[in-house]
Amino acid sequence: MLELRLKDLKVTVNGTWLEACLASLHEELEERGIRARPHAWISSEWFSPENTPGIAIPFYLTHPRLMQLERKMIIDVEGGTWSECMSILRHEAGHVLQHSYQLQRRRRWQKLFGRSSQRYPRYYRPNPAAGILSNTCGSGTPRAIRMKISPNICRVASARSNWRSRYAGWPALKKLEYVDALMTEIAGQPPLLSGRDEVDPLNRLTETLGEHYRKKQALYAFDAPTTYDRDLLRLFSADPRHHRRSRLRCLSGAIVREFDDL
Repeated sequence: MLELRLKDLKVTVNGTWLEACLASLHEELEERGIRARPHAWISSEWFSPENTPGIAIPFYLTHPRLMQLERKMIIDVEGGTWSECMSILRHEAGHVLQHSYQLQRRRRWQKLFGRSSQRYPRYYRPNPAAGILSNTCGSGTPRAIRMKISPNICRVASARSNWRSRYAGWPALKKLEYVDALMTEIAGQPPLLSGRDEVDPLNRLTETLGEHYRKKQALYAFDAPTTYDRDLLRLFSADPRHHRRSRLRCLSGAIVREFDDL
């Protein structure tokens, strides 16, 4: 399979479970009165271009065998479950709405999310004490309404959502409230982008699966620090004789003792 070119996979959204996911996204948009309807196509990765109101979906989600290959080569299958796929679709839909209604031109938007000309940092340093939405992707960068803001951009303030109480006291609450007001404001308005262009569709990608995964593996590769190896070896043993003994597991910086017999 690794010798196949991406274009030779000949897979589409039609006839797959992704059709139902996209239909569910459209229902959520309709529920909020949003007239934009993102179209979708198959490409090499998840993304939403700035010049068309659509979402590119990675090829591996179109077939179980391709998911299996993705897991073997990358360890994880991003969007491989219904809930995760819907979460990413909602995130990308946030970008679609941003571009379709030119939300980034508004002063309030720029104040909360930053300017579109602001470059992405290569790395993020989360601050757990401040909440996941305060200093991570989605808080200070204009294009990223990631994690909890973007997945709820179409449904924020819905009767089914408890975001007001869930994020009470968080810095992100003012962003959610602003997005909620924006969705009410643009409800019923036609989007400024209405094309159905497909950027980097799979049927135009000539690289092989092997080339694709070599690039992807290189992108996600990192040199693991060895600073804590000595301490970890004091807690964990690779000796098969000890596999039935009590284990130590690290959760959120705390060491929790587990017993197999419990």
